[in-house]
Amino acid sequence: MQFPVEPIAPGYDAPLAIAYPNAFADAVSLDSGVLVAQFRAHVDAAETLFEARSDNGSISVVRGATETAVTVTLPAAATALMAPDSSVVFDFVRVEGAAKDVVPGLWRWPVRKSVTRNVS
Repeated sequence: MQFPVEPIAPGYDAPLAIAYPNAFADAVSLDSGVLVAQFRAHVDAAETLFEARSDNGSISVVRGATETAVTVTLPAAATALMAPDSSVVFDFVRVEGAAKDVVPGLWRWPVRKSVTRNVS
């Protein structure tokens, strides 16, 4: 099966890169405040597998000439909680002071078992 993105390999660090047009990034103030993303097995899952935040370095935002790149870095300990041959879902919320705004869009990222596992 072909994926348009590199799937997450459970037990390994996983950088997830997303590019937004600068016009969109400006409209939602993507590069201000704190970005937060909670990873779950499905939208209605009560359990959060991992929470990424721009204020702790697990989310970075870099503005380019035409696009704004958002990279979420999942540590191996978080990806180890993700079921192989499935997917995880996440979205972004921008927090600035007391305001909390959902960034439009929902992301579903594939998780695929790797051949080489449990490397120490």
